[in-house]
Amino acid sequence: MKGILKNLHRYVLWAVLSAVFWAWIISLITDAPASKKVILFADLDAMDRDGLSAALEEDLPKNIKFVEPQLFVDAMFEPASVTKGDMFVVSEAQAEGVLQDLAVIDRAVFPGQHFYEFDGKAYGILLYDEEQGVRIAAKYLAYEPGEIYYLFFNAKSGHIAPWNGDDDAALRAARKLLTLE
Repeated sequence: MKGILKNLHRYVLWAVLSAVFWAWIISLITDAPASKKVILFADLDAMDRDGLSAALEEDLPKNIKFVEPQLFVDAMFEPASVTKGDMFVVSEAQAEGVLQDLAVIDRAVFPGQHFYEFDGKAYGILLYDEEQGVRIAAKYLAYEPGEIYYLFFNAKSGHIAPWNGDDDAALRAARKLLTLE
C-alpha cells in the first residue's frame, strides 16, 4: 500500500494523459472534414447546439453530413479554429473589427432582410434587435439583451457558392436559420 501511495502522482498523471489521448482519438474518428460540414460560430454565452444543429440540417446538399454550432469560447485554446468557421453570429459592436475576413453579401440572395452595412456593402444579416422586434432563432441562441446581432459569412468558406467555394451549404443553413423563431 505504501508503494501505491508513494507513486500515486504517477498513476494520476497516467490516467489524465490516457483520458486526453482517448478523447483526441475519438474526436478524430467521429469528426468530419471541413468539406463535409458547415461550422457556425457564435459570440454568445450559450446556445442549444443540438436543437440548432438539427433545425439547420433540414435542407443541406447530400455531400454535407452536419452543421456544427460552436461558441467562440470553445476555440479559446485553439483560436485558429475560428478561421475555419463558415458562418458567424457576432454583435454589432464586434463586427467592424473583423470585416476584412467576411464575405460581402449579395442582397438578392436574402431578399427582405436588414443588413449590416459598411461602405455601402452588405456584410451581415440582422438576427436580433429588441428595438426592431427582430428575434431570429432566439429559442436556440442566448442573445445578450440590449445588443444587436448579425449573421456573417467567412469570405474563405467553401460553402458559400456562387460567391466562393463548391457548394451553397452555408447559404442554405443561413436561409433556414432566418426562418427559426
